[in-house]
Amino acid sequence: MFTQQDSKLNRPEELPWDVVDRCLLPVLTAHAVAVILAFVLNTLRISQVSSWTLFFWFTSITLATLWFYHNLHVTAAGKAVLVTGADNRLGQIIVRQLDELGFTVFAGMRSPSCPEAGRLKEQCSGRLHVVQLDVTSEKDILAARDYVVGNLPQGSEGLWAVVNNEQWAAFGEVEWVPLPVFREATEVNLLGTIRVSQVFLPLVRKVKGRVVNVVSILGHMTAPLQAPYCTAKYAVEAFSDCLRAEMRRWGVDVVVVEPGDYTTGKLWYDDSKMLQQAKDMWEAMPDEARQDYGEHYFEYTVRRTLEPYTKGTDTDMAPVTRSLQDAVCRTFPLQRYTAVTRAEKIRALVLNHLPRSVHDVLYP
Repeated sequence: MFTQQDSKLNRPEELPWDVVDRCLLPVLTAHAVAVILAFVLNTLRISQVSSWTLFFWFTSITLATLWFYHNLHVTAAGKAVLVTGADNRLGQIIVRQLDELGFTVFAGMRSPSCPEAGRLKEQCSGRLHVVQLDVTSEKDILAARDYVVGNLPQGSEGLWAVVNNEQWAAFGEVEWVPLPVFREATEVNLLGTIRVSQVFLPLVRKVKGRVVNVVSILGHMTAPLQAPYCTAKYAVEAFSDCLRAEMRRWGVDVVVVEPGDYTTGKLWYDDSKMLQQAKDMWEAMPDEARQDYGEHYFEYTVRRTLEPYTKGTDTDMAPVTRSLQDAVCRTFPLQRYTAVTRAEKIRALVLNHLPRSVHDVLYP
């Protein structure tokens, strides 16, 4: 069952960005065609119809067609989905949602005996399979593949979707963060996503399914104190784009879900754990470097940066989980879902469509 905290909507700035993105280019195209056609008809004296009249009809037909295709859903019965990182909060919610829709769900967890696994088994149907899956372990990935092959729904030849949801983050400035922390972030967020995708792609190709990668808006724009996470997520974005181009000939969709930095909030960050990790990295620095920064700077910077994630209101899970559900269930999913706040969307638009110097002035 979903808890009130999981389903509560407490962010009024949420907007259907993905639907807007899907409709914007067709509407602009309809306008251009209407202007050109009206000009030709009027010049040849065939008709005196106005461009606005044509634009209205073209836009109505275009939006109706888009809305029809946008809302087509696949049949869940007989389809299987693998979700990595099912022991984190987002993974547990999407597993429950997909199970309720009728999918056979393989929930990949680092430890199948953890309390989260027990709760999922109690709350889900008998179609749920809890699988040991540490995405940094080649042995676990191959064993999970064999288990999935042996437990696919009757009549199914492959895996409908792989949801790469495993995440790992650390807080600290680049000079503070030792190489093993960068390596861990890369192993989990990037190499784990790559290896799981490689191993399960043959099963996905058999049914022309899809790979869904949970990335972050930080895969497009950086944030202080999050260099390990941002670096890995930028790479996952590039990997997803490459994989999408390669899988197009097979009819396999590759979908990126980009939760906002503050949309996910407490999903990835635990106040005490993250602060202790940052302190350990700080104390491991040479004395000279610590003196240059100053103890006050560390306390002020780290605590101030962590507060929006750990001290704010309860995280609104609905935009992220809805995006993930759409990525798995829609017949024609978008290439990218952005479950972000209005401020994050505006910043992304500035970064993607205006000169970089404009972004650097507005967001120093």
